Amino acid sequence: MHSKTSSLKTKLLKAAVPLALACAFTAAPAMAKTATTVPAAAPQITAEQQHIAQRIGAIQQELAGIRSQTLQAHPELVKELKAYETAFNNKVKAMGYQPEKLIKRAQEIQLEARKEGLSNAKRTELVKEFAGIRTELAKQQRTILSDPAISKQDKQVQQDVITAMKKQNPKASKLLAELDGLVKQFKKS
Repeated sequence: MHSKTSSLKTKLLKAAVPLALACAFTAAPAMAKTATTVPAAAPQITAEQQHIAQRIGAIQQELAGIRSQTLQAHPELVKELKAYETAFNNKVKAMGYQPEKLIKRAQEIQLEARKEGLSNAKRTELVKEFAGIRTELAKQQRTILSDPAISKQDKQVQQDVITAMKKQNPKASKLLAELDGLVKQFKKS
């Protein structure tokens, strides 16, 4: 069942990538022996934002566990997710998009950003490239979800999975509310 990802899980994981990358860009200069300053183009992440990003990651992991338990207990949801994924992936292919390549590159950037001794110029280049990838993925997702049938199916499957997760584990409601609040707080700061 782990190979069967849903839109919800993918969105949770994709949300974690920019936050983790932002933290990596901040932590790397502090760890590097040669880097003494961060260029203006690099994001300046405060200790509070770093703490928020870490908490978001922990919540996402906990929600992924609840989701997995929920799907094991509700095979009808697995069928619904598979139908949605098929429709979404068919639309992705029809549009000629290759999000896997963009996501893979974003992950490579994250690993590269953690390297000690990374020059400020290279760090700036990585930040710009990552921002471009994030923009392109968002644009592709908006285009696909602009299809009324895909959009309706997306909303329905998310609602069904979240409702089932809340019934499976009452803690899910609290975690989802906390996650929503933390994401908003991170974006504001």
